Amino acid sequence: MSVFRIRAAVAAASLFASLVGSPALTGATASGIGNVPQGTQSDAAYARSYQQKGVTNVFATTQRVSCYRPEVPYGLNEGPAEGYSGETACTASMATTGEDIGLTAYQTQSGSNAAYPAGTPMLVKDHSESDLRVDPTNSLHLIGSSKWFVSPEGYNQLLGFYESFDGGKTWPTQGHVPGYEGWTDNTDPVGAFDGFGNYYEFVLGYQFYYNPTARITSASVPPRSPTRARPLRLSPWRCTCMARPERRAGSRLATASSTTSLRTTASAMSQTSNGS
Repeated sequence: MSVFRIRAAVAAASLFASLVGSPALTGATASGIGNVPQGTQSDAAYARSYQQKGVTNVFATTQRVSCYRPEVPYGLNEGPAEGYSGETACTASMATTGEDIGLTAYQTQSGSNAAYPAGTPMLVKDHSESDLRVDPTNSLHLIGSSKWFVSPEGYNQLLGFYESFDGGKTWPTQGHVPGYEGWTDNTDPVGAFDGFGNYYEFVLGYQFYYNPTARITSASVPPRSPTRARPLRLSPWRCTCMARPERRAGSRLATASSTTSLRTTASAMSQTSNGS
């Protein structure tokens, strides 16, 4: 299958080149595309390339402290192995993002069954599956998104975002994407700007709970489901759903696919998830 795809891609490139009156690019005759150097690179050579090109690393998500109240708590601590440390309760003084950290349960968590949501906000500790986009109207304006973990060992996360107005040097605006806290997890971030500089985020939410052995179990089996109500999707940032949340009997996971338009400004971050 991989060979077929490679051949198809080469054929498509050759066809396009012939249509525009240019010869097809080949590794033997062309530079750049079609002649990518192969092999390995030493750590020392990689480090020198940073110096030669003036490249520096900036850790965006360490510039602010984020917290939120998860729908499903995970009480086990598997640390210190693999850097795990369990969930850590968060107070208002700990968070520095200006987001609603869920000192009281979010409106999107209304209808939760007993033991849900978590009793307190939890500290965001880790991130993964990053996505980064550049505003076509302003190349200094960047928005990234990733999973926002409060419990990596429990695979417990929402989606979060981080925004820069100086080309990535600083990331002053960030936090979890509000309006989806009623789902156990949000995952698979994909963002996009339109031609006017509006940013959109694809959010995939789903439900599960942890059984007594701490294994993840489908949320479609009552009464252990985290919520008896369909989680609301509320956002002060104009969320437009592509598909309504689904919870069908017998399904492995309950999911909601939607796209959120984020007007990510410092003032917007101070709004609560119910739009007040």
